Amino acid sequence: MGFYDAFKDVLNMAQKVDNIDLYRQLLDLSAQALEMQEEIIKLKAENKELKSQKDIEDDIEYHVDPFITRKSDKKPIKYCAACWADKKKLLPLQDFGGNDYRCPFCKFKIMDTSNWTR
Repeated sequence: MGFYDAFKDVLNMAQKVDNIDLYRQLLDLSAQALEMQEEIIKLKAENKELKSQKDIEDDIEYHVDPFITRKSDKKPIKYCAACWADKKKLLPLQDFGGNDYRCPFCKFKIMDTSNWTR
């Protein structure tokens, strides 16, 4: 028997003994239990989102140039470091040829110097 079934039985008993105050208190408790259940669902969703962000954060590789890549990407994709830092969004950079990249969201321009000879 689950919580709500047991609670329903208690409500029925309170109604049968004709104790209005007890019945009202039980209804208030029922409403509070529903609110707590909704809060638990909300917190579980937030927890899942935070765990997902943590997994992504652990997978990110930072570079000298202002872009990031993911260690798990089979073919390295350059993402906007500014969008990740500001909004926790992984947005691939547009390749404008050579070493020039641009974020389609924040319009940040990046020059990849990792292939330059020093």
